[in-house]
Amino acid sequence: MIDEGRLGSYLQDHYAGSSAGIELFRRAADQQTDPVARTALATMVERIEAEQTALERYLAAVGSKPDPVKNAGAWVAEKLGRFKPNGELIRRSPLSDVVELEALRVATEGKAAGWRVLRKLAEDEDRFEVAEFDELLKEADSQLDELERLRMAAALRVFRRPG
Repeated sequence: MIDEGRLGSYLQDHYAGSSAGIELFRRAADQQTDPVARTALATMVERIEAEQTALERYLAAVGSKPDPVKNAGAWVAEKLGRFKPNGELIRRSPLSDVVELEALRVATEGKAAGWRVLRKLAEDEDRFEVAEFDELLKEADSQLDELERLRMAAALRVFRRPG
C-alpha cells in the first residue's frame, strides 16, 4: 500500500519540473544555432507534453492534482535561468547551446528517476501499469541518447577552433 499524500507531493514536484522542462525544451528548440538540434528538440517537446499528461493521470489516481505554487516556482526558476550571460552580454553566446543541452539532459535524467520509482511501485499497485512505465523509461533513454548526441555535436562545434 502506498502513502498517497507523499506520492502526490512527489508527483507534484515532477509535474512542476516537467512544466519547467517543457519551457526549456521549447526555448532551446527555438534558439539552438544548429537546425538539426532545433528540429530534434521540437519533436521531443511533443513527446514530453504527452508524458506530462501521464503524470496528470497518476496524480489523479492518488487523489492529487498539479500544485499551482510549485508550478509557479518552477516557471520562475526556468525564466531566471535565462539570465546567465555565458560570456556574452548583448547577443546569444554559442556556449548557450551546450549549456542548454546539458540542462535538458539533467532534466531528462530527473524525469527518468521518477519513472523508475513509479515503475517499482507499479509492481504492487493496481492503479499503475508496469508496461506503461517500461515504455516511459524506454522513451526517456531514447531522449537521453539523442540529447547526448546533440550535446557532443554542440560542444565540438563551440570548443574546437577552426583550421
